[in-house]
Amino acid sequence: MKELTLLKLLDAGCYDSVLKLKIDLIRYKKLGLVFYKETLSGLDFDQPFELYFHATKGSITYQGAFPIPVDYFKPWMRKRKKMNHLLPYYQSYYETKQHPDSHYFETLSHYKGEKFVWLYKEGAPHA
Repeated sequence: MKELTLLKLLDAGCYDSVLKLKIDLIRYKKLGLVFYKETLSGLDFDQPFELYFHATKGSITYQGAFPIPVDYFKPWMRKRKKMNHLLPYYQSYYETKQHPDSHYFETLSHYKGEKFVWLYKEGAPHA
């Protein structure tokens, strides 16, 4: 996970318009290759947001989301013995052997992309 702003992404020089940037971010999210909680249409240019990549391990500072390949995700994984089913994906993504607190998996929501399902903590990522 990397915390970014739309302005930082534009300054990187890969996009010449905010519209093209937002279109790509939306497309990548629909595929499940990236994940973010914010609605891009109302996001200020300098408002920080968490951007997670499926192939890049998350930062130890922010552990707000993790992916599961869509072929391995089953709806019942969120209902019964969540920790047993979800913990290996969490630990793999964050490259840790540690367990989050006992209620972490109980409070997760999910976003289903075409290639990955993202499990994430609800709520505003920033004050």
